[in-house]
Formats: sequence, C-alpha cells, structure tokens
Amino acid sequence: MPESTTTLCRRWGHSFEEDHDGITVYRPADYEFPRARGRAGMELRQDGSWTDWSVGRGDAPEPTTGKWLRTGDDLRLANPGGAETALRIVQLAPDRLELRRTPS
Repeated sequence: MPESTTTLCRRWGHSFEEDHDGITVYRPADYEFPRARGRAGMELRQDGSWTDWSVGRGDAPEPTTGKWLRTGDDLRLANPGGAETALRIVQLAPDRLELRRTPS
C-alpha cells in the first residue's frame, strides 16, 4: 500500500477551528485539540471500510460505518444507505489532513 494511503488510514478528528476557504481540516485523533463540546471525526481503514464519528447525544461520539475508495487525490465515502460524498485531498501529512468537498 502506498505510503500516503498508510498515512491516510487512521482515526482523524475534525479540527473545525482550522477550517478555511471551504476546506475541512482533520488532525490525528490523539492530537491535543482545544476543548470543545464534542468533536466529530472519521476513521479510514486499509480494508476499505470507514467510520463517520458524528457528535451524538451528550456530546458522545456516534459511529456510522461505510466504505471508502481513493483514486489519486479523490476520495469517495459511501454510507450503507447509498449516500456518497466526494472529496478532494488538498493536503495529507502525518499530522494534518485537509479535504474539500467536490461535486459527486
């Protein structure tokens, strides 16, 4: 598996404080984020599965699972209900992931 895909496959927390210009910023889940009332995120696995961690009741993480596929810098996330999200990888580093939503 390419090094960049190995870097991508982990649990990421949404660093909403750093979002800019239509770009969503993620940091590794163990990053020392500022305090917040819940923090969404996602986890991408090498087997093609992923988990969307939304903020649920009582600010606890609430998982939804699906499948993901990467083609170059394009990333497609699919939920079990068939909804699909198309994203472009703007930056990928061990400590930062930046994504921009693209038309499906």
